[in-house]
Amino acid sequence: MSAKLSKKELKSPDAFQSTFERVGDYVSDNKTRVMVVAAALVCAVVVALGIYFYWSHYTNSALKLYAKAQSNILKSGDTPQTATENIKIFNELIEKYPYSWSGRMAYYHLGNIYYSTGELDKAIKSYSKFAGKTGSDKTGLKFLALTSLGYAYEAKKDFKEALKYFNQAQTAVHTGFESLGLRNIARSYEELNNKEKALEYYKKALEKTTEPSATLLIKRKISALS
Repeated sequence: MSAKLSKKELKSPDAFQSTFERVGDYVSDNKTRVMVVAAALVCAVVVALGIYFYWSHYTNSALKLYAKAQSNILKSGDTPQTATENIKIFNELIEKYPYSWSGRMAYYHLGNIYYSTGELDKAIKSYSKFAGKTGSDKTGLKFLALTSLGYAYEAKKDFKEALKYFNQAQTAVHTGFESLGLRNIARSYEELNNKEKALEYYKKALEKTTEPSATLLIKRKISALS
């Protein structure tokens, strides 16, 4: 059998009912304030949803355009016609979706296109833009962009500037690229006739190299400079 309620419990108001009545009294006494707060909450929710749907549409639209450029490469390969078409797409991404991931990546791909076509100044500008927009990076893309800047200056025979960017690349995440980065620095010092530094970095690169052909090449460099 269920326990009987005492007279005291029967006379005591229900806690939920009591709270509800107090809330009702507060609302009655502060209608204007409650309505303002409720309207503010509704507006905040509407704004948050608006931002969410806008950003979702923004990023998805950018991604579709980015995918179109990748599709062009898969269909036709790296042909001059593909490059021309993709330059337009990547510039459109930069213009319309500058804050998206796809918009930022467009600078990197433009740099690659311009480098492959020998337009080194345009490549340098694009790589620099990408590197400037990339903060903390765990993918290795910033390393590749800075390294590409080094290659572009190297192609222009500006080995001092190339060395600057190869050194900067070493400060970015470059797991798996250790030997490549060190070889680039060594080669720049070699071109600048600093044999001592070139030898130092070739030896460092050798310690990080496991590929047989690269190991043989570095050993030849070390032998020639020793």
